[in-house]
Amino acid sequence: MRLILTSLKKTSFLFLLCFACKQVGAQQQYDSVLTELTSKYPQEKIYMQLDKSFYNPGETIWFKTYLTSNGLPSFISKTVYAELIDERGAILQRKTMPVLQGGAASNFELPDTNQLSKLYIRAYTSWMLNFDSTLLSIKPVTIISARNAALKNNTHISTYSLSLFPEGGDLVENIESRVAFKTNDQDGKPFTITGIIADPQGKTLGSFQSSHNGMGNFNISVKAGEKYKLVWKDPSGLQHETAIPNSKRNGATLAAAMQNGSITYTIKRPDNATDDFKEFVLFAQVNEQTIYAARINLKVKNIATASISTDSLPDGIMQITLFNKMQVPVAERLVFINNGSYSFPTDLHLVEKKIEPRGKNILQVDVGGRLKSNLSVAVTDAGLDAIEGPRENIFSQLLLTSDLKGYVYDPAYYFLSDEDSVKQQLDLVMMTNGWRRYNWESLLAGKRPIIKNIPENYLSIQGYIYGLTGTQLTDKMLTGILQSTANMGNSYLSIPVNKDGTFNLNGVYFFDTVKLYYQFNSDKNKSLTTRASFSFKNSFIKSPTMNLQTLAGLNFSVKPTDDILSKNFRQLEQYAAWVKNKKIKLLETVTVKSKVKTNEEKLEKEYVSGMFESGNSRSFAVEDDPFAVSSFSILDYLRNKVAGLEITTDGPDGGTISRRGSATDVFLNETNTDISMLQSTPMSDVALIKVFDPPFFGSAGSGAGGAVAVYTKKGKMNNANVKGLNVATLQGYSAIKEFYIPDYETNSAPDQADYRTTLYWMPFLLMNAKNKRVTIPFYNNNNGKKIRVVIEGLNEAGQLTREEKVFE
Repeated sequence: MRLILTSLKKTSFLFLLCFACKQVGAQQQYDSVLTELTSKYPQEKIYMQLDKSFYNPGETIWFKTYLTSNGLPSFISKTVYAELIDERGAILQRKTMPVLQGGAASNFELPDTNQLSKLYIRAYTSWMLNFDSTLLSIKPVTIISARNAALKNNTHISTYSLSLFPEGGDLVENIESRVAFKTNDQDGKPFTITGIIADPQGKTLGSFQSSHNGMGNFNISVKAGEKYKLVWKDPSGLQHETAIPNSKRNGATLAAAMQNGSITYTIKRPDNATDDFKEFVLFAQVNEQTIYAARINLKVKNIATASISTDSLPDGIMQITLFNKMQVPVAERLVFINNGSYSFPTDLHLVEKKIEPRGKNILQVDVGGRLKSNLSVAVTDAGLDAIEGPRENIFSQLLLTSDLKGYVYDPAYYFLSDEDSVKQQLDLVMMTNGWRRYNWESLLAGKRPIIKNIPENYLSIQGYIYGLTGTQLTDKMLTGILQSTANMGNSYLSIPVNKDGTFNLNGVYFFDTVKLYYQFNSDKNKSLTTRASFSFKNSFIKSPTMNLQTLAGLNFSVKPTDDILSKNFRQLEQYAAWVKNKKIKLLETVTVKSKVKTNEEKLEKEYVSGMFESGNSRSFAVEDDPFAVSSFSILDYLRNKVAGLEITTDGPDGGTISRRGSATDVFLNETNTDISMLQSTPMSDVALIKVFDPPFFGSAGSGAGGAVAVYTKKGKMNNANVKGLNVATLQGYSAIKEFYIPDYETNSAPDQADYRTTLYWMPFLLMNAKNKRVTIPFYNNNNGKKIRVVIEGLNEAGQLTREEKVFE
């Protein structure tokens, strides 16, 4: 036997590449295939964090999606789609969201009349639709809809199954191999199992038993032409027989084990193997990066053993594939690499705790490291949102289950400890779930994905012009004014026109519905514009067909206990009684109350529109503020008015605005501008200023420093700018709904019922080296005794974080 290995180090990964004889070309071919996939067909993954575990009718499902590619925040797609789907595959609601620092967020509203107990959220990008549809992220959502149906969830017939997985893929005659197994009932839940291994004559050859979550393994050597079986009993006592897979006469086996920071692998062939199974190439990759390649010569000996050092490898699933002389993949093994580099630290504390009815609490979040990070925070009433049973989180989804076939029970468990026993249990998961991202036979045959959807660069304004010739359209552009359906918020656009009449402007960013007023450039009398007809179309892609088999294969692992069900129903009954009582009182007194609007509220109704209507902000009615008269500039006026807003000035036309260590975006009449433009705007022309807390979704970037929006009194003249222009209506990103947070310090609202389960939801908490600590105030509901806080997120290096604590 000759095992030729040559090692070299490249970009912090360990490459073991072998160059010998005619196998050199094969190794280079496998590596070039991966390189092509990485450069031309990079894969995206999505993880969804929900604000809580299950929902009542009438509640809001708040969610945040994290988008990654090759272990980093994805820069491929700028738009994420999310859909609420019922059990029949019908799309009930659809949201479109811009991607900011690898994240996107929105919400779904559940109607009070909802009777469905099971819903799904499917999330994807247009780029992901070019590949295997099973890679789309689908999350089951449990709805507490009907008390009797929910409480009596054990009326179905129980079924039990045992699945077998020979290590490497196949058994080979007369070669002893490991066979892994796992058990599942009708709900995907594993069960403990013991049994015997029997030969064709029924003779007992040995026994087997599960060691963790219904999984385990046993060794067996299968003789030619003989069939073996496992005999076992299910939890009800019924006996079953499961046939052990047939063995191959000609082939090779691949075994792997993690030992002392290395993966030791062993390759065996039968004594009578053909020439095709005496020379091999072993190839390993992690995250589409070549990690190891070796030529194995088994012409003389029939066994080879070697090791792969894992100290410098990235965390994640390693795919080890064995190719024979004819470049056919004959065996494959998955191994999970965990060097502890996939996470970064976060910590949370209640620096002010008052867990009593409507008590004020202050949460402190600290983030380690100096990299930019994008986090989401959910605070819930733990008494109404108790979590039991199997769980999924950002670690298990992005590092584990997104790359595996089949259902993994309680995947989050494998990231709770670094104990050797947990690593061994995780290896059973690797042996009982197949890789799904690469079909080597198809790839080596030259088959590639068909690209039908290119990545979206945010929104696009696109369409076609009829009635004009190519000569008339040469060097033409459409000059447009993008305006919200309210009376403010203009952006000026120039849209290039092609000779064939098509036009497409990418990178546009707006929410809800807007109007586009347009005409050809240099067309003062509108003679050319009048002769043409214009067609605009939405840039959003159509929803893909939902595979009902995929839905049927998903398990609703998160189920409320009887106690939680009772508490939720009692809460709903109390709320319904309060609403009924409130209506009766209102009818008896026939009292109509109205709140006098402040100057700021009046100006906001007149000036503010679209994305500038949402988000935490402070408004200043400048016209009625005596301090505005004495201020030299807008920056001078804003100084010391908003906590955390750092302002510097550099002469009459310069300066900076920042918040939490990041630059603050500035807007003039809802059009992105620069500091010099603001500084040159006289205070006497300003009607309203809004200062937005970070992050601000209207920014083309991350909005990490928030925003300052200035509105001038000349804004009312905007309608004059669009008089006589053609107009088209365009649909933007889904409107942003702000999470409601009551303020019981300034308004105790004794007559207002507070039955919130989610006490606080912040989908975008952007942190960096200068902003490593944030305090978050929130109020308890009427009855909460325990508070659960969950933080998840990722940083710019692709590291993940998760922290969960319960305070009582």
